[in-house]
Amino acid sequence: MSKSRIIAAYIFVFFSFILLFTRYAYLQLFNHNVFLQQSIDNYSSIVPSQPIRGTIVDRNSVILADNQAAYALAVLPKDVKRFQNIFSKISKYANITELDKKKYKVQLQKAKNYDWIVIKDDLSNVEIANLTAHNYEFPELLVFAHIKRIYPFDELYSHSIGYVGRVSLQDKNKLIKSGRVRDYTANDYIGKSGLEQYYEKTLRGQLGRKTIQTDATGNEVRLLNNTAAVDGYTLKLTVDNALQKLAWNLLGERKGAVVAINPQTGGILAFVSKPGFDPNWFIDGISLDDWSDLSQNPGNPLLNRAAQGTYPPGSTFKPFLALASLYLGFRTPNYTMNDPGYFVIPGSSRHYRDSYPYGLGMINMKTALIKSSDAYFYKLGLDMGVDRIHKGLSIFGLGSKTGIDLPIENTGLLPSREWKAKRFANDEYQKNWLPADSVSVGIGQGFNNYTPLQMAHAVSIIANGGINIKPHFLDQVIDENGKVIESYTVSSTKLPIKAADINFIREAMHQVILQGTARGISSGLKYDMAGKTGTAQVVGLSANSRQAKFSGSQFKDHSWFIAFAPMEKPTIAAAIIVENGGWGAGAAAPIARSLFDFYLLGPENPAQTDGQYKKFTPTASVKVDTDDDDSGDDDSGGSDDSSDAQ
Repeated sequence: MSKSRIIAAYIFVFFSFILLFTRYAYLQLFNHNVFLQQSIDNYSSIVPSQPIRGTIVDRNSVILADNQAAYALAVLPKDVKRFQNIFSKISKYANITELDKKKYKVQLQKAKNYDWIVIKDDLSNVEIANLTAHNYEFPELLVFAHIKRIYPFDELYSHSIGYVGRVSLQDKNKLIKSGRVRDYTANDYIGKSGLEQYYEKTLRGQLGRKTIQTDATGNEVRLLNNTAAVDGYTLKLTVDNALQKLAWNLLGERKGAVVAINPQTGGILAFVSKPGFDPNWFIDGISLDDWSDLSQNPGNPLLNRAAQGTYPPGSTFKPFLALASLYLGFRTPNYTMNDPGYFVIPGSSRHYRDSYPYGLGMINMKTALIKSSDAYFYKLGLDMGVDRIHKGLSIFGLGSKTGIDLPIENTGLLPSREWKAKRFANDEYQKNWLPADSVSVGIGQGFNNYTPLQMAHAVSIIANGGINIKPHFLDQVIDENGKVIESYTVSSTKLPIKAADINFIREAMHQVILQGTARGISSGLKYDMAGKTGTAQVVGLSANSRQAKFSGSQFKDHSWFIAFAPMEKPTIAAAIIVENGGWGAGAAAPIARSLFDFYLLGPENPAQTDGQYKKFTPTASVKVDTDDDDSGDDDSGGSDDSSDAQ
């Protein structure tokens, strides 16, 4: 071997050692902490500890969303591989359904080694005893106590409080985008709808974590670190549970919605959408049978009629149109016209029927509101035109979301020239705003569509003298010691409407109760009440089809009523709709009278006198160790042409 080859070999070996030494030094000196953490991770695991979700209570501290102890059977993913035929082994001691198996498989796909997978929840006492007595047969399984959400009033608050459910893949993706995915475990609960979803961060609390040392087989050796979970806060609402329950009962078996608001604060007093559903069904996954019952129910109980259902307002629209015309200087209270019992667009032979077939003769705006003259408002709608209508009505929030503290709310529809051009873009005739469109809108028909929440909010603005306050459920946020850490801040705006004009409309609505279309509910009133009836067409009418709309309940008109009381300083305003209820004075108005009597004249604090309600206390948190169309009194209005009813 030549000398040069020996030198080359030495040089190669030398530089190889230099390279290895440099790499070793880099790993030891510069990446020491990284590899140390990886080493720690190899022999330790982080086990999350769940916070207790905050309760939700009404204005009188009646608990509306609670927590209770439940027992579950679970297994760790790391043990699943060593535990085959899991369901067949335990079916002797617990009733394992197909739904349980389905939930288990879903959890297994997304769980980490130390995320407990629930095999069966809500174990009975017998199942707990059997599983505990035979735990030697399957040591990998654990029967443990945990905190679970419960809704004591079942469907009463299904569309306001909502419900929680297991974190889904969609929920996880949202949490990743928001940077909060580490705050939840794979099988955790999260708000899915209503206030549970809107105030998720407040109710949730903070996840605790403990670090445990494990041996080579993954078994726990000792506790290395423990960060306790922080429980969620309690939400105190403005809702009056007794009033809510009464509103629900007053609707009976009928479909509809009731929204009651305190005009002075914007606080929701009652928020009912009927039919509803039991939110307890959704907490751990609803069964196929229950889901089929809900989704195929013709009453559509999953629809939040109060905030998402939209309806033509009928004659409840008239006070707002009248006030808008005064606000824009387009009409004066003394403007009079002849009501012959119908209306004809100048230059047309088309007749629009009135609810008074023989007319009311010469009437002014006040009489038109009290008697609910359609002819008067047909003409007002036509004269104002769509542009003025849209400008004047939008200040009441119609056609816009109210901003209430719910995750989903419908905007409704306050029609405009631009909206129709877009909606009927492919129809050269219909895309233009027509005089007939303004006529129908004038009586709250046509393209008008609003939610009961929007109507309640709008009438509360009139009740409050033109002051607009955003409706809300939240009153206070309270910690586990009963300390108020946050109170809802009421913000308001004053509408640019003359006080005299608002007072004129308020008084006209007062007379509706005393001598107008709602006089039927005035007997024995002990307070001054103002309101407006409304009967909204569901199907259009032609000259020979007046009986057709009564051939089935689905064709009957919707019954509307909006009201506030007392007149001097209103503390309650409400919008009520009874689907297919017929005349506004016959179905919806009596509900308002009963609600107002109860709220204004009933016990000062009715919820506290009813022993069936569980009251919230700071130390009560659950913890575990581990009317007819031709009568002259109705206000349904309508056209002889069915195309006018939308």
